[in-house]
Amino acid sequence: MSDIDGSLKSLNEKLDWIINRLNYLEAVLTESQQYPEVVDFLQKLKLGTALYGEPLKTLNRIVSARQLIESTSQKDEINKIILNYIAVKGPKNISELTREVGRQRGKASRTTIRKRVKQLVDSKALVKEGTRYRLP
Repeated sequence: MSDIDGSLKSLNEKLDWIINRLNYLEAVLTESQQYPEVVDFLQKLKLGTALYGEPLKTLNRIVSARQLIESTSQKDEINKIILNYIAVKGPKNISELTREVGRQRGKASRTTIRKRVKQLVDSKALVKEGTRYRLP
């Protein structure tokens, strides 16, 4: 799994570098106002490049969740559902997590989900951002 994780991080870094470079080129060409067609092309290229960013981030979250689930402290079914759901869908609040656990298990208590999420936060498997929880 660490090879995949390293490859994903490398791809994300390269993609960020490309987007930053395109932003720079666009700014220089926009300022000079000599090649408007090239600026338009760069904007479209940047948009196309950015489209790869979200799937890579989702894949990175899924790989992180897999590693957490495979660790000995995260082998609980409810924890797996919570981690998988956040990995695929991104940051979620307690209500959204309760609905998803209920959907997958047939029942879910908001109190139980809140306790599990607190345990996951305490074990550094999740990070709290406002009212939402995400993978680190």
